[in-house]
Amino acid sequence: MQNKIFLITGGSSGIGLEIIGQLVSKGHKVVSFSRSEEKIKRALNQFPALEGKVDFNIGSTTNEDDIKSLFEQVKNKYGVVHGLVNNAAILNKGTIETISVEEWTNILDVNLTGPYIVAKTFLPLLKKADGASIVNISSVAGLKPGTSLAYSVSKAGLDMFTKFLAGDLGPYNIRVNSVNPGLVKTHIHLDNKIFDDEQSYLNMLKNAASRYPIGRVGTPGDIASVVEYLLSDKASWITGSIIPVDGGIMVENDLIPPKK
Repeated sequence: MQNKIFLITGGSSGIGLEIIGQLVSKGHKVVSFSRSEEKIKRALNQFPALEGKVDFNIGSTTNEDDIKSLFEQVKNKYGVVHGLVNNAAILNKGTIETISVEEWTNILDVNLTGPYIVAKTFLPLLKKADGASIVNISSVAGLKPGTSLAYSVSKAGLDMFTKFLAGDLGPYNIRVNSVNPGLVKTHIHLDNKIFDDEQSYLNMLKNAASRYPIGRVGTPGDIASVVEYLLSDKASWITGSIIPVDGGIMVENDLIPPKK
């Protein structure tokens, strides 16, 4: 994969930051777009080598003006985008009895409407790549109900968005795929206050590992490696795919006798 230009939303932490690290290590130029200046500072403290190699931008994927401004910036500086990763997302917990309309709307806005706005706005620059790739970071919660009604619905919608766009944009030689992680150790649960403290979160991770046939929860690198492949020319005949990267949780079967 020759040096290319990639746009990653939600690139200042977790899976998005790991994707950026892998792409930069291969010599590619990356534009990051995320909401929190604090997370950008945290990312640069964690990975100081990214300083000057990544264009970190602040804004909201649900704000059309923010995305249009980013588009003009990228168009003027690079003139093309070879790959887009729709990674920005938020998480909550709640059933239909406990989740508010405001929470429902916010989750769907960020997790589903955001990718739509970004993909629609940047389509002219993706067309110029003559072989671009869009990767949507979905979730196994979109394939099998999780602990959040709104999150599960938003990710199921993102998968259908992927399938529709794959057919819609194929004639432009733009591929579109979803990567659906299982439980991955990142900051998202703590940043979204799903757990009251870090120890409770770590206990959950430890308890969850036994449900995975591989025997562990995921790492950001597990996901980033698959994303990097889908962005590359090696995946030039893969489009419209929904790819669980989940340590086997989707095939977990507690009726199988444990191995000695």
